[in-house]
Amino acid sequence: MEKITIKNKKILILFLILFNSNTNAGVNNFFHSEKKIEQYSVIERFVNINGTNILLTREITYTNKEKAFIGINPENLESILIKDTNFIDTEKIYFENTPFIKIKRKFYNESNTIGEVNKKDSLFQDNAIVLLTTDLCPVEKSLDTNFYIAISELEQKISNKIPFFIFFSGRWIETHHSELEWIKSRGFSFIACNHTYNHKIIKENFSNSVLKDEIIKTELIMLNNGIIPSCFFRFPGLKYNKENLSVLYEMNLIPLSVNFWGGQKSFPKKSILLVHSNGSVPIEVKKFIQFLKGIKNKNIKFVTPGEWFKS
Repeated sequence: MEKITIKNKKILILFLILFNSNTNAGVNNFFHSEKKIEQYSVIERFVNINGTNILLTREITYTNKEKAFIGINPENLESILIKDTNFIDTEKIYFENTPFIKIKRKFYNESNTIGEVNKKDSLFQDNAIVLLTTDLCPVEKSLDTNFYIAISELEQKISNKIPFFIFFSGRWIETHHSELEWIKSRGFSFIACNHTYNHKIIKENFSNSVLKDEIIKTELIMLNNGIIPSCFFRFPGLKYNKENLSVLYEMNLIPLSVNFWGGQKSFPKKSILLVHSNGSVPIEVKKFIQFLKGIKNKNIKFVTPGEWFKS
C-alpha cells in the first residue's frame, strides 16, 4: 500500500493508545502522549488482539520510529487507535462474514453509497431507526451550537447518550479550532467521519488520486486535533462518479448518503438523517429541534452504526 511521508511539518497529536481491545467501547485504559508523525500509510492487515479480530487500515510512524495503527472492529464498526503491540496476524477468510466486509462488498458491487434515496421505499411517520449525521462543510460562519445543545438536552431527558456522526471537512477544522474544542468538551458520543479537505463537489473526470489526497489530508488533520478517524465517509454534495467508489473500497471506508432531511414528515424505516450544523443552514437545525419534540411518542430511535446495519 502507498506510504505518505510527511516532511518539514510539525504534526502534533494528542495520542490515545489502547492497550486492551477486548471490547473497544467502554475501555478506559488510555494514556496521552505528544507525537510527531513522519509517515502515514494506507494498509490492510488482518489481526487478532486479545481474542478480538481487528482490521488494521492505517499505519502511523513517528519521528522516533514508534508505530501505531488505526483499526476497525469488523463486528460493530468502531475504530480504535492502538499502539504497535503483539498482534497475531490472521487470515482474511475469518473476516468475510463480518458486517464490515459485507457492507463494503455491497456498496462496491452495487456501485452506490449507503442509504441513498430510493423511490421504492415505503415512508412512515413513526417506528424508525435513525443514523443521526451532521456535516461540517468549510464556511466562515460560526458553528450552530443549537444542534448540539438540543442533543444534550435530549440526552438529559432520556438519561442516555445519543450516538451521532460528525462529517468533518479538513478546512472546517483548521478554521474553527475553538468550536471543535467546544464540541469535544461536551462529552458527546460522536463518530468522527471524513468529508474531504476542500469539499469540492465531484464532477466528471474527478481524479481518484485527488480524492485520496483529500481524504488522507483530512485524516491527518483529525489526528492532529485529537480525533480518531472512523471508517465512514460522505461525498461533498452527495455527488460522485462510480469509479470514485474504488478509492473508498481500497481505503476501507464506507460511504454514507442521506435519505431523510429535517422537516420531512415521512421517512424510511431505516433512515440516515442529515442536519448541517456549520451555521450555513439554520432552518435545518430549527426543524431538527422541532422533530426532537415529538420523537418519544413516535418510537424513533437514534442508533449506532452497528445496530443500524444489523437491523
